[in-house]
Amino acid sequence: VAIVVSATAMGAAGLFGRMATPPGAVLGEALTLGRMLVGAVGMLVLLALSRHLGLLRRTRLSWSVVLGGVFLGLSLATYLSSTVLIDLSLAVVLHYIGPVLATLLARVLLKERVSRPDLVSLAASFLGMMFAAGLIGGEPTPVTDQYALGVVLGTVSGVFYGAALLCYRYRTDMPADVRSFWNFAFGTLATAAMVAIARPDLSGMTTTNWVWAAGFFLVCGLLALALLVVAGKHLRAAELSGLSYWEVVVAMMIGTAAFGESISLLAVLGAGLIVVGAVVPVMSGGSH
Repeated sequence: VAIVVSATAMGAAGLFGRMATPPGAVLGEALTLGRMLVGAVGMLVLLALSRHLGLLRRTRLSWSVVLGGVFLGLSLATYLSSTVLIDLSLAVVLHYIGPVLATLLARVLLKERVSRPDLVSLAASFLGMMFAAGLIGGEPTPVTDQYALGVVLGTVSGVFYGAALLCYRYRTDMPADVRSFWNFAFGTLATAAMVAIARPDLSGMTTTNWVWAAGFFLVCGLLALALLVVAGKHLRAAELSGLSYWEVVVAMMIGTAAFGESISLLAVLGAGLIVVGAVVPVMSGGSH
């Protein structure tokens, strides 16, 4: 349940990001900084209310905790910028190179078993993504500088996302709320460094932009990312990958409904394959 709710909220990131961005601007790193910072403050409040601040002080940090937050912050910043430059469906497909990469690395580094249902799930989801984004059977897209930059940023976001998911499989002994706080904290530091380097221009932000940005911080930040960490503690990389592909379907539906992005019969088929891929690991009973 945690990963489905998280993926749904994450799928709405493109909508919130576009509505929070003034025309012609690319503010992925600035919006992601706010997303991470609000998440860190929110988790700190929750830790205080649940009287877990002592756990925060007593829990030992490790490289996987630090890098998990840093990689996630970098991933979400580059992904959000790509959604402004290319179609939502393509941006999210490139972002979801990450779970495939995480599954392969978990097999090599963590010796996680990849069962037949896991392979069916990943294959169906990945093929569905390709159909949904029009990368198979779709009309060729003219390559402009904006499109090329969007593709590069989307691909980079996928690599960082895969690295973050792999980090979540380490230190599963850490309480989910403590891990979520550190995830947001180190994500904040990573995106703050990006903002310091890129120096995005926020002068064009209107009141409406800021309202959408606030919604983005809460829904796609605190809610989605805290649940992602919870799911990462209880699911193997292959299971997490298959279920998280639901985000692609959500982004595709939002792109069509809100921005009039075209949807073909092949894209509908792709969405169906993604749903099949998400259901397989659950029906196989492999989750724990």
